[in-house]
Amino acid sequence: MLSLEQVNFSYQNQQIFNELTLAIADNKITTIVGPNGSGKSTLFKLLTRGIRPNTGRVLLDGKDIWKISSREFAQRVALVHQKNELFDEIKVRDLIKMGRLPYQGLMGNLDESKKTDEILAALELNSVKDKLVSELSGGQQQRVWLGLSLAQEPEYLFLDEPTTYLDLHFQVQFLQLIKKLNRENGLTICMILHDLNQALRYSDQVILVKDGEIESKGLPEEVLTQDNIRDAFGIDCHVIETERGPIIEQF
Repeated sequence: MLSLEQVNFSYQNQQIFNELTLAIADNKITTIVGPNGSGKSTLFKLLTRGIRPNTGRVLLDGKDIWKISSREFAQRVALVHQKNELFDEIKVRDLIKMGRLPYQGLMGNLDESKKTDEILAALELNSVKDKLVSELSGGQQQRVWLGLSLAQEPEYLFLDEPTTYLDLHFQVQFLQLIKKLNRENGLTICMILHDLNQALRYSDQVILVKDGEIESKGLPEEVLTQDNIRDAFGIDCHVIETERGPIIEQF
């Protein structure tokens, strides 16, 4: 289990989190939502070793994540960023293979080609495996970055606003893929989303953050209520029940 224990964090003399205790549910999809500046990105960074808490601990199976080696952490926790242009001029296959770096040297001359090929096939990237990442569409690029993280064979997958640069078709396609990875492989997934309807549809648990506080946490339909949305985002809406589940309509 990945959790925070009495975490305090401040930045430039501004207190962001105070005595925060929180656990990410294993084998579930957890989505963090909240208005801009609410603290959701800070929470995300605390969970993924992006920043250290001032006091308190972030624990992975009871062990402080800052006392775990970088190699072990990379074998257990992977992160997909919004957009990464650093490796745009690398071939797709070579980039995904880089995800195996945390395992190099552990099993001698381990042939990483098999794992890379499995990921290329699973993410339907075989047709573009020899292309540069920069030559791909936005949806394909996002699958490549996901492939890089999956090559780490993590237990926990974190996604930072993964649909931001995708059109609606690729947003749905990508989130369906994420849900499939969770349901078929038991991968624990935590992501930040701006679209509350997507959070409703694709999450097992939602964490609503406002002003450095956990405003609400639980089942999507219990967290994303009219009252909570009004309090956190300052907008009036209806939550309508449909055959496919609840949807949010602003008015």
